[in-house]
Amino acid sequence: MKLLLKPAVDYRFSELAEILNRSFADYFIKIEMDGPTLAQLTRYEGTDLTVSRLIFQEDQLVGCALIGRRGWTSRLAAMGLLPEARRQGVGRWALQQLIAEAKARDEREMVLEVIEQNTPAVQLYRQAGFQIYRRLLGYRITSPRGVLHEELQEVDLQEVAWATNTYGLPDLPWQLSGATLVETGPPSRGYRLGSAYAAISDPRQSHITLRGLIVHPDHQRQGQGTRLLQALFAAYPDKSWTVPVVYPEELIYIFEKMGFKQEALTQLQMTLDLT
Repeated sequence: MKLLLKPAVDYRFSELAEILNRSFADYFIKIEMDGPTLAQLTRYEGTDLTVSRLIFQEDQLVGCALIGRRGWTSRLAAMGLLPEARRQGVGRWALQQLIAEAKARDEREMVLEVIEQNTPAVQLYRQAGFQIYRRLLGYRITSPRGVLHEELQEVDLQEVAWATNTYGLPDLPWQLSGATLVETGPPSRGYRLGSAYAAISDPRQSHITLRGLIVHPDHQRQGQGTRLLQALFAAYPDKSWTVPVVYPEELIYIFEKMGFKQEALTQLQMTLDLT
């Protein structure tokens, strides 16, 4: 079986989006990507197309792997194969090549997030040496009751990113990190209330995603995060709110306390030591 990897940078965003959509057509979560959306995600999440790869089997394009890079760490942001290329060892081979390339770049760690219910993928990564680091959960709530607060202040998303880097866990999932937040901008917005900070998606939409929530360590578990969320609920009433399935299990107490409903799917944050 002839297998080959080619640099993703040699292809247009529209072509990359098409192979992603085809590779994940039967996935747990429906993925509908277009070129501009993929280009935006590439910037937000630090995806490096020069080291991302398209996967070929017998000269036929059968899959893709997107790699993010920050410092000594790389992230397998997505890896998918067309149905006809699965269960033939193609994914295992491609993963081995990606790991070897990361080592050749002198990177020290590779990370990823995988849906916990996706048993074949979890097994593939564990067989490659990845270790489970923590579980990631998501939540949702519709039209929550808010409480107006005059101290609610809109701030630059760079300030929320700074607070995340300064006060947050040093090993937050890639999507929640300050490095990701600092790349975002309007129509997403940042807010502060006291010592609590939040980043949200476009509040003009009927559905709002909480992209980050951080409280100064000296004021955690004192209700500041709750007050900030309640103020946002009041500022944008009658909305549907989602906490994406990337929040560490040890940080979700606030959402359960406020009546959010947990999403059915969970993820695993996994890491591979490359040293």
